[in-house]
Amino acid sequence: INGSFVAAHGYSMATLEALSAQWRVVTKDVVYPGSLFSAALRVLRGRDSLYASAALRAFVEQSLPSGVTRFADLQLPLYVTAADLRSSKLYLFGEDGNAPIVEAVLASAAVPVIHPPVMFHGLQLVDGGVLANVAASYAIDRGADEVYVINVGRGEEQQPSAQGVIGIAMSAINTMTLQSLLRDLARARQDEAVDLHHIHIREFGDTPFSDFSKTEEMLAAGYQATLAYLQNPQAEREEPPFRQEAPALGAQAPGVRELVIPYP
Repeated sequence: INGSFVAAHGYSMATLEALSAQWRVVTKDVVYPGSLFSAALRVLRGRDSLYASAALRAFVEQSLPSGVTRFADLQLPLYVTAADLRSSKLYLFGEDGNAPIVEAVLASAAVPVIHPPVMFHGLQLVDGGVLANVAASYAIDRGADEVYVINVGRGEEQQPSAQGVIGIAMSAINTMTLQSLLRDLARARQDEAVDLHHIHIREFGDTPFSDFSKTEEMLAAGYQATLAYLQNPQAEREEPPFRQEAPALGAQAPGVRELVIPYP
């Protein structure tokens, strides 16, 4: 959503200020209208998600300038990924200028369980983060030699136990996306032609997805973390500092140990 906003309006301070202003006025009802009862009712009725996509679609549409409907209409290049549930493959929007922006952004933002999949020419698309949380590999394959990864999710630090159906579902998704992130980061570190900059914003990682009450604090935390990094940027060339060695069998729980699969 942020990427499409900047690509559509052009990269400038005015665009960034307009983007932050947009998020400051967003409330739960703008993106997730309805109550817990209505969400539960959707589950009982066999719907594909807790929330319908109409509100999110309207939000994405109103954030784009009039007449900007295709990737060819954007001022800056933009590439968006989405995962197809039918084929278990990752798909890419942005190489074909005729592709519709709103469908691509909705698919990329369709977090399973929370949002319904986007049907696109026979594909059942959800958030590309399910398979590639950052997709830095695609940027590298296109010749990028300097990559900035903004990680607002987990590292491998221990998390509190997930609670509730939604909490456990979201935790499972976060686990998958973290592993895809680590694989992409590992590939970038091993490529001597690529300077990888990994900015990890750890604050508010446990804030519920539907809580928009801390937007101002989130913007401030992101700004400060990025500013601190840019004052002394260091391209990463080794494994992340939070990567731990595999403990011995029974070190944490009797009869089991972590299986550490080497990154390719």
